[in-house]
Amino acid sequence: MESQYVKKHMAWLNLFTGMHYGARYLKNRWSEFLPAENFEFVEKVSKLLFASVNETCTNKRALDLGCCVGGITFNLAAKFEEVIGIDCCKGFIEFCEELKKNGKATIYSTEEGDLDEEMMAEIPESIDRSMCSFILGDVQALPSDIGMFGCVVISNVIGRLEDPMKVLRSLPELLDDYGICVIASPHNPSEDFTPKENWLGGFLNKDGQTMKASQTIKDILSEKMELIQSVEIPFVLQYQAREIGFIISEVQAWVKSPQKS
Repeated sequence: MESQYVKKHMAWLNLFTGMHYGARYLKNRWSEFLPAENFEFVEKVSKLLFASVNETCTNKRALDLGCCVGGITFNLAAKFEEVIGIDCCKGFIEFCEELKKNGKATIYSTEEGDLDEEMMAEIPESIDRSMCSFILGDVQALPSDIGMFGCVVISNVIGRLEDPMKVLRSLPELLDDYGICVIASPHNPSEDFTPKENWLGGFLNKDGQTMKASQTIKDILSEKMELIQSVEIPFVLQYQAREIGFIISEVQAWVKSPQKS
């Protein structure tokens, strides 16, 4: 009998592989109720990122912090010569390694209870998968020799860290001048992940002022970076065949300014 841990792990893997790679399946299933664009989060974030790239930056390395199951990581290989994805979940990293090796992998969408529907995750042949590498690790404690980058992405992770402020302040230090940073978050703090004293927003400060994570991120990053744009991008998580989560992330794109370095 499967342990509850294994069942929970597989449920999370199914959830996020569906979000990253199951768009063409889920669009058809939910077309009567939701526009197709709601299933294109990975593609939309990647498109925004590529549009934000400043060619003045010659660093062609990219870093995906909290890469999950690698959808954005692999897409980055279309623009950058070396891409590193880091995540603390062993199962996610193992899945990424399977995709890197084979170019495709079977994924499953939970239908009902223990029943699953089989789907296929595939990396386009135009993407050189050998440019991607994956590290099992904590984005709050990066390897000391990880180096500098022309692009850093942190997607739907910042609100799930124990110390999000520490990571925010580290982002400009990972970038060369004119490098870009894309940060996405639905701004949904929870004490399940982050001690309340470390929340970026969602509370009143000691002076009674309303603190919102969106503004906190802007206040921190604007010390060394310039905001290019901020947009709202939705995504859908399918829990079971008739149960979904509809979530909207704010996606901010920043460029490191040499004038502020």
